[in-house]
Amino acid sequence: MGEQMDAFRENLNVEAARDAVPEMSAYEEPYYRSGPIVLSMFPRYLLIVFVLAVHVLFGIGYEAPEGEGGLNFVLNLLQLLVSTGIAGFFVVMIILTWINRFVNFSTSGGLYTVSLLIISITPGIFFLEEMLTDSFFSPYIGLEDSGFLPEWSSVYYLIFGGVYAGVMFILTVMYQRAFTYVITDKQVYLKKDFLKFIDSNSHAISLSKIENLKVERSLIGRILGYGSLHVITASGLGLKEESMSIGAGAVSDVAEAATKETSNIVVRLFRFFIFMMKLQRTRKTVDLDPEDCFYGIRRPMDVYALVNELRTRPGAPIDGAQIATSSDDSASSSEPITE
Repeated sequence: MGEQMDAFRENLNVEAARDAVPEMSAYEEPYYRSGPIVLSMFPRYLLIVFVLAVHVLFGIGYEAPEGEGGLNFVLNLLQLLVSTGIAGFFVVMIILTWINRFVNFSTSGGLYTVSLLIISITPGIFFLEEMLTDSFFSPYIGLEDSGFLPEWSSVYYLIFGGVYAGVMFILTVMYQRAFTYVITDKQVYLKKDFLKFIDSNSHAISLSKIENLKVERSLIGRILGYGSLHVITASGLGLKEESMSIGAGAVSDVAEAATKETSNIVVRLFRFFIFMMKLQRTRKTVDLDPEDCFYGIRRPMDVYALVNELRTRPGAPIDGAQIATSSDDSASSSEPITE
């Protein structure tokens, strides 16, 4: 056997690999089993920290240091927003939501955007419920002092911040552990089992169908020795069009939303807000979805070499396969487009 085949086979728990992928046939010999490491979810954990930090900031208050300059201006603006309470919290969270959406990290999808918007309006729900109940319903239902929800106070920022951050943290850990990658002498398996019956799927790719391999690592990944291995086939698996630049059409939409004459300034502001939230950079790239590649694995170049050894070994199936032999064409390592 090859060098990488021997090394990976020697350190593999074969039974664990077979248990992880029950659909593996008895005629296949597993050589590798892994999944995303904790650090591969860094953008998700970073977003959790930001969400918690905003809640803590509004919960305990903030006073900007004295001084001059651009940084001090930003800090004083932040102090002003904190002093406005619920309105300032909404503005800060909306800014965080837009930045997260625009930079196109792994947290820039619709699910995270909707979640951040819900977090943004949570204090406002308490305020509106109290205002509407006191103004319209109190005389009829006998509520004199407050509505159904308690009056919003600073301590609720800390409570909701802890709850939201805790839920996001638990789901991120479960998401990281939901993926299993197994390589045998015949196939490559990409398996996802997130919340069991809610989101579960599996890909089995024959080694003979792999046309190209690509390794992508971030700066942190280079330092710590992890990255993503993309398995590209003729059917297009492993490739994806990602959003990475602002298109001219999107810019014109925003300009139109901001300048279109209408009798209602609220409608104009709302349209402008919607278009700004829809802005996202666009560019073609490899697919960085953890269910379509070996995402955030350790020693990705060694795993790349393992797959190549399995594909080129004597007796390996080669029908239709395009063997990757050039490191310039097949194995490339670059900064990730998204994370």
